[in-house]
Amino acid sequence: MSEDIFDAIIVGAGLAGSVAALVLAREGAQVLVIERGNSAGAKNVTGGRLYAHSLERILPDFAARAPVERLITHEKLAFMTEQGVMAVDYVNAEEQAPSRRSYSVLRSKFDAWLMEQAEEAGAQLITGIRVDNVVQRDGKVVGVEADGDIIEAKVVILADGVNSLLAEKLGMAKRVNASHVAVGVKELIELPKIRH
Repeated sequence: MSEDIFDAIIVGAGLAGSVAALVLAREGAQVLVIERGNSAGAKNVTGGRLYAHSLERILPDFAARAPVERLITHEKLAFMTEQGVMAVDYVNAEEQAPSRRSYSVLRSKFDAWLMEQAEEAGAQLITGIRVDNVVQRDGKVVGVEADGDIIEAKVVILADGVNSLLAEKLGMAKRVNASHVAVGVKELIELPKIRH
C-alpha cells in the first residue's frame, strides 16, 4: 500500500462510492477507492433500476454513453397483504426530461463504467481488499485498516452499503430491522435492443 496520505479514501465502489470518487477527483483530490469485490459493482445488492435525476447533474446525458439497458416507460406496482392486492399501473410513453428518467441497468456493467469515469478523472481503485477498521487518532478518523495495512487519508467516506459494518463499529448506524424493510420482486423480460 502507498505511504502517501490521500485526500480521501472511499470504501466501496458501487454507485455512491464511484460518484464520490468522480466528483472529488475532478476537483483535484488524491482519491483512493477500496472495493472488497474483484471489480466495481461485484458486491452490489440493489435492484436493476437507476433513477437519473442525481447522476444527470454530475454526468449530463450519461445514458448516451453508459451501459443502460432501457428507458423505463411502464411500471406496475403491487402492494400485497394476506387479504389481497392493490396494483397501480403507470404508463408514460412520452420522453421525459433527462432529470426525470429512470433506466434499467445491469449493475455489474453500470458500476464498472461509472468507476471508469472516476478513474479517468484521476481516482485510484484497488479491488479484492476488505477494509476491516476505520483508524482513529485523538477522536478523529485518519484512515483505514485493510488487510493489516494502515492507509491514511484526510477524509474517509463509507460507501459500503446500507448494512455497513464499519459504520456500525463507529456507532454511526444500527442494523436494519427486517420488519421495517419492504421486499421488492422484479420480473426480467428479454426485450429487443433499442437505440436511445
